[in-house]
Amino acid sequence: MYTSGSTGTPKGVMVEHIGMLNHIYAKISDTQLTEADVVAQNGPQCFDISIWQCFAALLVGGRVHIFNDEIAHEPALLLEQVERGGVSVLQLVPSMLREIIQQVESLGATRPSLSALRWLVPTGDALLAEMCRQWLTLYPDIPLLNTYGSTECSDDQCHYPIYQPPPSDYRLSIMPIGRPIPNMRAYVLDQMLSPVPVGAVGELYLGGIGVGHGYLNEEKRTAEVFILDPFAREPGKRLYKTGDLARYQPDGNIEFLGRRDHLAKIRGFRVELGEIEATLEQHSAVKEAVVLAREVSPGNKHLVAYVIPYPQYRLAEEQEVDHLQRTVANKLVRQLRSFLGERLPDYMIPSAFVLLEALPLNSNGKVDRRALPAPDDTRPELREAFVAPRTPIEEMVT
Repeated sequence: MYTSGSTGTPKGVMVEHIGMLNHIYAKISDTQLTEADVVAQNGPQCFDISIWQCFAALLVGGRVHIFNDEIAHEPALLLEQVERGGVSVLQLVPSMLREIIQQVESLGATRPSLSALRWLVPTGDALLAEMCRQWLTLYPDIPLLNTYGSTECSDDQCHYPIYQPPPSDYRLSIMPIGRPIPNMRAYVLDQMLSPVPVGAVGELYLGGIGVGHGYLNEEKRTAEVFILDPFAREPGKRLYKTGDLARYQPDGNIEFLGRRDHLAKIRGFRVELGEIEATLEQHSAVKEAVVLAREVSPGNKHLVAYVIPYPQYRLAEEQEVDHLQRTVANKLVRQLRSFLGERLPDYMIPSAFVLLEALPLNSNGKVDRRALPAPDDTRPELREAFVAPRTPIEEMVT
């Protein structure tokens, strides 16, 4: 199976049928799949998710409903076809789920009942608690099965069923990813490959029947992330180094904290970019947000927030309303800065905000962070005009 991951360069992952079969049976078990079910096959056929979407229903005598790309990528059409086709299990990436929720909310009382849908299965990215809350408010009888996985380990390795909306005071901004599926293992380890205590942050490693053999014709890259499993009883077994940060909760569920490479050092402070993104998305005007640490000079990084506002805050294309729209946009940026200032320490406040109509996505529906534009050097959205360092001390501090 070929995956681009976060690099954009296709990697051929060598996985075995037994790992994929193990994953399929986990999906059958955790969604209670029977011959009466209709599973949506809305993932591109070249991606790993298409394997279980095609074969899980067939193994129990159910039906597969295949959607073409035009429908799979269009929320209104997908909703209509899910309703019409009696789909009972639907898998979505969170970016599409967000669009679906907005589409449903806009329809009000005329929204589809989705009476046949039994499970919604988010995959491929972090599931925000607010998004989960919105879905279960709209459809309280359709639970979510939050999943976590990678192509390197035969698709999903962790499941977390969600039946109730998280309370408004829920301490997590991102929903847990749950526990490993049968015959898979998950470890949260430190840099010395030692397990960290419950509640401590470490890197997530995966072991078990689904771990692949590495990348085709790429020995160096394979050696970096497929390592010998020190916990395995059988010699020669491997662990997959995910590059994701996580921690174990007291109840045994795993809390996903984002990519290790989404951590940044800002003015000596360790910053989790996902925490800033989740806080921004709590603002009523923000539809979606991504935060990057951009290097403006060697060793000097600044935080940049990319914000997708709701339509009334977006910049207009027409020249005659451009000034008015920019005034509205600048006002929004000041509000966002103030909003973050009340909830986060000063070093976690982005120094620049970029308002976009949409985030660039790669072929598997994830945000393409490398395609995000650099902020305007003039930075008109700052609360005060930028003043260059005037003394040697100010230059050192900057």
